[in-house]
Amino acid sequence: MSPLEPTVCTEPLLQVQNLTTAFATPRGTVRAVNGVSFVLHRGEILGIVGESGSGKSMTARSILRIIPPGGRITDGRVLLGPTDLVALSETKMSMVRGAQVAMIFQEPTAVLNPVLTVGEQIIEVLRTHQSMNRAEARKQALEQLREVGIPAPRERIRSYPHELSGGMNQRCTIAMAIACKPRVLIADEPTTALDVTVQAQILKLLVDITREKEIGLIFITHDIAAVAQIAQRVAVMYAGRLVEIGPTERIIDHPKHPYTQALLKALPTMTTAKGERVPDIPGNVPDMADLPSGCPFHPRCPDVLDRCGQQLPELDTIDQQHNVRCWLYE
Repeated sequence: MSPLEPTVCTEPLLQVQNLTTAFATPRGTVRAVNGVSFVLHRGEILGIVGESGSGKSMTARSILRIIPPGGRITDGRVLLGPTDLVALSETKMSMVRGAQVAMIFQEPTAVLNPVLTVGEQIIEVLRTHQSMNRAEARKQALEQLREVGIPAPRERIRSYPHELSGGMNQRCTIAMAIACKPRVLIADEPTTALDVTVQAQILKLLVDITREKEIGLIFITHDIAAVAQIAQRVAVMYAGRLVEIGPTERIIDHPKHPYTQALLKALPTMTTAKGERVPDIPGNVPDMADLPSGCPFHPRCPDVLDRCGQQLPELDTIDQQHNVRCWLYE
């Protein structure tokens, strides 16, 4: 087994069922997440991909119930084991965040407090959720820094974020996220701000953590190539909905939805010549407050049918747990 191939357990860990998150705006109700359903298993990495504005990050925030002002969950359930996170009081949900479901954000410097050492911030998480005294929390914080590959952790635990590189800061935020041994980890564009070499290191670290701790990881990114390296399954989102979901190999080698096909065609490859233009997706992501009728991708779709602009297709199973929302496969 290569380092980028974690094992998957069959036990369901997280079940997202018809999750819908809406925002009241002057132009009407905007459903940023619209009827999203998927299952995450222990030891599994599920990649969620799509262009900016497709609803990826809002899905993650809805699971954790950290929705921006003006938004609320209007339908659906998020089951962590038997517990519906949507139905919990805010007091009980605050005990779940960080302890059972944790999140790694895109920009570590936006998460880390610049006036506190990274050690103090990990210690604070441990003392909040684990009821540790300061000495116990410091000992555990050192162990977490070692676990995520921070060199000389006894020195770095006293470092401030501005004294560390972007990659080391991201490792510190990962240490904070896994400090309380969560069951589910959500990584929202965790490698976007990093150079290619450090990106590969962080991806490997996430895979190792998922495999060794048998947690479930939701990896959110616009980079479908990164997802192909580490995820067992891929979910493709567009305009707040899932348009395709299935095993990574099936999605990458045999994409069904025209949007997934377009995302893959837009990737540069080893055979792409210098100066050669990589195909882009024509048109623009739709205005969520003014979605086109029928399938929201139909104005950009090269395979559009008359029916596409009139009726939204269901997310149907077509082959071996491979699901697609498209009239081409009715």
